[in-house]
Amino acid sequence: MNRDGNAHNLRLVSAKGKTTGDAGTPFDALAFVQALSSSLELGTVLARLQEHLHAQVHHSGWFFILQESDETWSGGDEDRHRIEYGMSFNNETMGSLILMRGRRFSDDEQQLIEALLGLAAPALANALRFQRLNESLETDELTGLGNRRAFEKQGAQWLADCRRQDRPMSVLAIDLDHFKQINDEYGHSVGDDILRLVAQTLRSTTRESDLCVRMGGEEFLAVLPGADLSRAMECGERIRLAIAALRACAKATDKSALESDGAVKVTASVGVAGVGRGATLQSAYQAADEALYAAKQAGRNRVLAGN
Repeated sequence: MNRDGNAHNLRLVSAKGKTTGDAGTPFDALAFVQALSSSLELGTVLARLQEHLHAQVHHSGWFFILQESDETWSGGDEDRHRIEYGMSFNNETMGSLILMRGRRFSDDEQQLIEALLGLAAPALANALRFQRLNESLETDELTGLGNRRAFEKQGAQWLADCRRQDRPMSVLAIDLDHFKQINDEYGHSVGDDILRLVAQTLRSTTRESDLCVRMGGEEFLAVLPGADLSRAMECGERIRLAIAALRACAKATDKSALESDGAVKVTASVGVAGVGRGATLQSAYQAADEALYAAKQAGRNRVLAGN
């Protein structure tokens, strides 16, 4: 390929069969580039790319598989014949685009697709960078969970969805007991290990549809769409027991704080609140936090529900 010095950025991976195809509609390269470059939302860029490709080669369906996470976008219908392109820009692999239809893609159509994808590559790369930036801003660096920003953004979206679908929603506030003492006694590296273990525990004890975030320090939240207060209490107890079963290795002078095998004891208190009809995400968080405080006052290592 020989196109604007970017030929090495687009690589044909595989093509099944060949045929002649109908000529597409007249193509305006400037309008194409402007349409894709006018948005930084990856889904929007992909949708506009597919609209322009369809006008030229009339494919019936498509997939785009993101290289770094195997996340997939798709549209249309699967069909017998497919062609796959690996896309990269400035030596950075972005993903694979698969086009499908009932008849084979001709050589001329393949060349046209390659030309369009070469023009689309900068806009797609910008959208991917924008997505990564948003994800990094909403991710806790230490644990890989969401952060407060993720709670406010995604939680608000899920609350709106639950209201629209007339489904319940609950919030869990989780705080590790005596965590400052653990940091003081064993050091922050052990404390960080415990926070990572707790994050893994939250992932394994909640559903994929739940949102788990680290609000800061040793405080975590779980947002449970579709869960009423009873189910949320069950989830909170499941989390509490799983955290109590965690062990982190450390050396300490105060053996009373260690298990017989030299592992650090970890427990957590949990506050639970249902999101009522008139409640906001922030008021539900406050109710869960008040229940958490009550659990601490009642002796820690327990689950209590708020009003």
